[in-house]
Amino acid sequence: VYFTNGLCQASSQCDFCHLPHPKRAAHLDKRHRDLMKAMPYDQRVRIVLPILCQKALQLDSSPETSRLLDAIGEPRVPPPSNAGPGGLQEPSFMAPMGPAEPISRKSEHMLTSALRCLSLRSLIVSLNRAPAGKRQQKAIDDLLHHLRLQSRRLETLA
Repeated sequence: VYFTNGLCQASSQCDFCHLPHPKRAAHLDKRHRDLMKAMPYDQRVRIVLPILCQKALQLDSSPETSRLLDAIGEPRVPPPSNAGPGGLQEPSFMAPMGPAEPISRKSEHMLTSALRCLSLRSLIVSLNRAPAGKRQQKAIDDLLHHLRLQSRRLETLA
């Protein structure tokens, strides 16, 4: 292409193919993977879920997809603790998976930009790599299964 347009300086001696080729799938670099690995599930969901929702709802905007996305974002409930004085259970609320190391705004922005380039499947897998509660894990698995079925259905219609 460049040779025929007169833009390649090597002329007919050029060994480089100037034709467009499919690009390699986007992936997180080591720094982003390490950052994601260090995050507790709740923090990871807070960053990944808005991007995941946007991409998943573009593929399938059914109520089932919305329900599954909501289930992934539900706060984790800590296991019942020992009863306090008087036999009262402590209230349940969102419990982090571990000590959350705050990440800088710059790191979060760079990570978010990288996550936007990932495929829908890669986003779901990035959530799947963090320990989640049983309900969230089931919701992640169910969402992946549901979107696979929707994708296959769309392929058969085309």
